[in-house]
Amino acid sequence: MTANLDPEARDLLDVIHATGESPVYTLSVADARERTRAIARNTSLSLDVEDILLPAPTGALRLRLHRPSDGPLPVALFLHGGGWTLHDVRTNDEVCQRLAKRSGWLFASLDYRLAPEHKYPAAIEDAYRAFRWLTDNAASIGCHSTCHAVVGESSGGTIAASLTLLLRDCGAPMPCGQIVAYPAMAPLDGWPSYTERGSGYVLDRSLMEWFFGHYLPPTWNERDPYLFPLAEKDFSGLPPTLVVTAEFDPLRDEGIAYVRKLVDAGVSVEHLHADDQMHGFLQAAEVITKARAVSDRLADALACWRAQYTSGAAVQKSGTVSKYRPSGSLERASTNASWGS
Repeated sequence: MTANLDPEARDLLDVIHATGESPVYTLSVADARERTRAIARNTSLSLDVEDILLPAPTGALRLRLHRPSDGPLPVALFLHGGGWTLHDVRTNDEVCQRLAKRSGWLFASLDYRLAPEHKYPAAIEDAYRAFRWLTDNAASIGCHSTCHAVVGESSGGTIAASLTLLLRDCGAPMPCGQIVAYPAMAPLDGWPSYTERGSGYVLDRSLMEWFFGHYLPPTWNERDPYLFPLAEKDFSGLPPTLVVTAEFDPLRDEGIAYVRKLVDAGVSVEHLHADDQMHGFLQAAEVITKARAVSDRLADALACWRAQYTSGAAVQKSGTVSKYRPSGSLERASTNASWGS
């Protein structure tokens, strides 16, 4: 493992610090949202994009469809990050476009309800409703009726991991795979990485505290697995999973712990540990070369799941770990490798 942040990531961090802007956790929610939306206004879209509205008791939910080609396509429900408080489908257009274009999947990005206006469990309720709508109405948007995936980044990764547990527990149709990138899986300060990587990066302890302060309801239970997926006792029956973790991230250890739980339960899992990156690096693929390499690997995993699904091939059940090296290569290691080191 390298002990150094990728120079391109360091340059990005220096640029952020040089702006002199106040930390997000010192802002009002409205001001914080405006700042993140302003960054995304210049996103260039190369694929066809369509917004549709899904009926819901709490008000229509928007899905933004990123379509890489014509014809029946597999569909991935994309759940954005932002601490359950910030971001929307517009701020994640670039990520969805990149993944859709390379994978050949239609990406359906969900505008789920945000905190603090809508605290837990609003986001997972919306994700469940959207996934079930996609499974029931795939043909209406030009997609396969049974080839689906769930992709989540940061807090969206948390929602994705919670969603697959909920789908399993409800006996609902399961995705053929899930991608979970640097998720929050447990309460604040539960892991050493909060101490080791809890300051100086794009995500720090103070910002996580701000996010949780908005998202958690007045009464919450740390043993609720739909809130904190690591509280789950049984991880069997979950779909093939690709987990991304970053070394310079306070959420590093809980993402690694999730991988261990999946492996112990016999779930087919691949783990990409980016040992020279910080939280959120997939959002910076335009300026971080290695973020593009990892993004490509995620897209290739989706393409592989599609091929396995359409061919009826069995998915290998043994877990694997892929250590992402500074050279940009992916080195596969056994599940008894030194996790996160």
